Amino acid sequence: MKIKMYVLVMLTCMISNFAWAQPKQNDPTGQVKLDGVAAVVGEEVILDSDIERDYIQAKMQGYEVENECDFLENILVDKLLLTKAKEDTLIIITNDQVDRQVDGTIQRFLTQGSEKEILDYFGYATLPEFKQDLRGIMRDQAYAQEKQNLITKGIDATPEEVRNFYEKYKSELPDIPEEVSLDHIVVYPEIFPENEQKVIDDLKSYKKEIEEGASFATKAILYSNDPGSASNGGLIPNVKRGQMVPEFDAVVFNLQEGEISEPFKTEFGYHIAMLEKRRGQELDIRHILVQLKPTTEEIALTRQKLDSVIIKVEAGEMTFKEAAFRYSIDKYTKFNGGRLTDSNSGEDRMDRSKLPTKMLMAISGLKDGDISEPFEDEFNRQSVLRVIKLQQTIPAHKINLETDYARLKNLTINTKRQETVMNWVGEQINDTFVNIDGDYDNCTFRLDWRKTQ
Repeated sequence: MKIKMYVLVMLTCMISNFAWAQPKQNDPTGQVKLDGVAAVVGEEVILDSDIERDYIQAKMQGYEVENECDFLENILVDKLLLTKAKEDTLIIITNDQVDRQVDGTIQRFLTQGSEKEILDYFGYATLPEFKQDLRGIMRDQAYAQEKQNLITKGIDATPEEVRNFYEKYKSELPDIPEEVSLDHIVVYPEIFPENEQKVIDDLKSYKKEIEEGASFATKAILYSNDPGSASNGGLIPNVKRGQMVPEFDAVVFNLQEGEISEPFKTEFGYHIAMLEKRRGQELDIRHILVQLKPTTEEIALTRQKLDSVIIKVEAGEMTFKEAAFRYSIDKYTKFNGGRLTDSNSGEDRMDRSKLPTKMLMAISGLKDGDISEPFEDEFNRQSVLRVIKLQQTIPAHKINLETDYARLKNLTINTKRQETVMNWVGEQINDTFVNIDGDYDNCTFRLDWRKTQ
C-alpha cells in the first residue's frame, strides 16, 4: 500500500466545506445531481460535496490522487472516530479548548491575508459567522483527534525504523524547496492620547446622532472599520456568549434592546454597540468599530523604540527570545522566542516562496542570524511594526536523513499511527451503523465498509 503523502484531515479542506458545496455533475442519467448524502456513519452524515471538496483541494495542492474513493474512505474513517469519541466518557472537549483552537486558527489565517481576503476565500460575510461554523468543525476535529491519540498513545519510531521508512519510500518522498526558519517581534504603534481621544469623541457623536434619530445602520456603513459587518449596517446576527472577545461580550450582554453602549475598547479598536434583538442567550447586535490609525509621527516614534530594542539584541544586552517575550504582542509566539510556524504543517520551517510579500521583502538580502529593519505590516486587522530574524536558510534539496531526520521521523510515526488507526477502525465497523450511497458502489476500499449494509 502506497504511503499517503497528504494529511487525512486537511484543515483548509474542512473549513472550505461551505465554499465548495455545490451541485455534483456525475449522475449517470445525465441530469445534474444536487448535493446529497454520500454516506452515514453512526449519526454523522457525509455529503457528496465533502468528497468533491477534498478531492479538488488535494489536486490544487499538487498531490497525486487517482479518484474520489480514497477521500470518501478518509472521511468514513474520520466520522467513525468522531462517533466513537462522542461515545467515550473519557473524552471531554471543553468550550475553552475549542475557542483557543479557533482563535489560533484565525490568527494563523490572518498572517496570510487580510480579514476580508480570508472571509472571501472561505465564502463568509462576517468573522463571527466564520468563527461559529469553524467552532463546530474544530470541536468535531478535537473529538476525533483525541480518540486517535488514545488509540495511538505511546507510538514512537526508532532510528532503525526511520531509516527503513526512508529507504522504502524515498522514491515517493517530495523534493524540499528552499525553506527558512523565522522569528518575529510585532508591536502596535504607540498612539498618542489625543489621537485615541478623538476616536472616542467621534463614537460619542455617532451615538448622540443615532439617539436623536439618525440610522445606526447608515452610520456603520459610513464609518465602521469592520469589513465583515460594515456593509450590512454593522449587523452581527446570532451572537452567543463566548463567540466574541471577552470585552465585547461584557458590554453587549448587559444591554437592553435598543440601548446603545458607551465607546469601549477591544484588541481591534473602539466600538459602540446596540442590542437589536435578544433571543434568550442569543443576540442580534449592530456595532461600529473605529480602529486606532497611527499617524506618521506615531509610527516613526515606535520605529525608533523598536530600533533601540534591536540594537540591544545585536549588542548582546538581551537575546531576541527575551525581546520577543518582553515586547511582542503576538501571544501565540512570544513565549517561544517569536518562532513562526507553517500554518499547514505546524513545522517551524516555511517554504520561502510562499511567504507573504512584506515578509519576503523584509528578509531579502539577510544572512542567517540577521534581523530585518522594522517594517509596517498588518496584524489582528491593525497596523503594526514588525521585525524578522532570519534564523536559518535551508537550501532546496532532495529529502534525506541528514537534513530532514526530524521530518522523516514524524512521517514514520504518522504512518505507524495511520496503520494502527486503520486496524482499530476495521475492528469497529461491525459495531457501527454504516450506509454508503449506491453512487459509490464502484469504489474499492481498504476496509470492508459495506459488510454492515
